[in-house]
Amino acid sequence: MKRTHSTLFVTHDPGLLSHWQKAFGKTQHVGINVIEAFLKTTPTLPCVAWIDTAIPARPAWTSEAWMSTLQNEQISIVAASSNPCDDEAMEALDAGCVAYCHAFSDLPTLRQVREVVEGGQVWIGKSLMQRLLHNVNRVVSRSPSVDDAWREQLTRREVEVAILAANGASNNAIATQCKISERTVKAHLSSIFDKLNITDRLQLALRVHGIQ
Repeated sequence: MKRTHSTLFVTHDPGLLSHWQKAFGKTQHVGINVIEAFLKTTPTLPCVAWIDTAIPARPAWTSEAWMSTLQNEQISIVAASSNPCDDEAMEALDAGCVAYCHAFSDLPTLRQVREVVEGGQVWIGKSLMQRLLHNVNRVVSRSPSVDDAWREQLTRREVEVAILAANGASNNAIATQCKISERTVKAHLSSIFDKLNITDRLQLALRVHGIQ
């Protein structure tokens, strides 16, 4: 049974707070506008904390000030930046955040981030995903052999979609190349993830290229 998560909005920006409240209007939430106050919170029930990375006096993600919060299994931290960059994303994710996104993402995207996080998965943006896939492909180019056993679990079309996705192709590009709709691409990817027991494109890339 899926656990119900409470929501914490940690920002000093009234405009951003309003945007987040609009996205999650039906969710009970608490607003905190001082980072020190958030770091002292010790929730005993699951919660998702949306942290405005521009909030004044926010410690670096590597600071010991975050240690107890990031290690608290009840708290899932979403790092949200108004000026996102991949390097900051890597720092946040390495520290233990479960998501990194644009603070002012459109409402459906924010809700999707929440759904992914509450499902126990990690969310990263498209830019960082492309960067990670590129790095995977660079490693693969130096790899002498690849295990193709994963293909046996998929249909011929799913194998085609999996290879394209693992090499960084967008849903639109896959749809164009395979002459199918984006909706069908999404259905194929969902089936692929289920059959291979993985949750995202990065894991797919690692599996297809024989790295895991």
